[in-house]
Amino acid sequence: MVSATPTTRLRLLGILFWLAGGTCLAFGWMGMAELAYVDGQMPYLVSGGAAGLALVLVGSTLIISAALADAAERTAQRTAELLKLAADEAVEAAEEARKEAENETGKEAEKASAEPEDAEKTAA
Repeated sequence: MVSATPTTRLRLLGILFWLAGGTCLAFGWMGMAELAYVDGQMPYLVSGGAAGLALVLVGSTLIISAALADAAERTAQRTAELLKLAADEAVEAAEEARKEAENETGKEAEKASAEPEDAEKTAA
């Protein structure tokens, strides 16, 4: 047995409902076409037409829900990718800022240690 995704199953079920609805409509039409008087055609119209239309509508609803579920899944995957990318960029920016801060702190320490030497040279 082939394992299919839920959206594939919904699409398949929707197509089956479409086929069943089309079959009901066709049999209703064939039964109605045999009779020349309207009173005899009404049961075929009501049973075949209404049932066929209902089945087609249910099939359409299933197919549209499968399409919406696929779109939602793709959107969720893309959102996750973008969030991961943004998080990676934030980590890189934080590392760069930390390195710059360390460099500035090191330069300030060098200046602070160089200032007493300068003061000794001018005093002498």
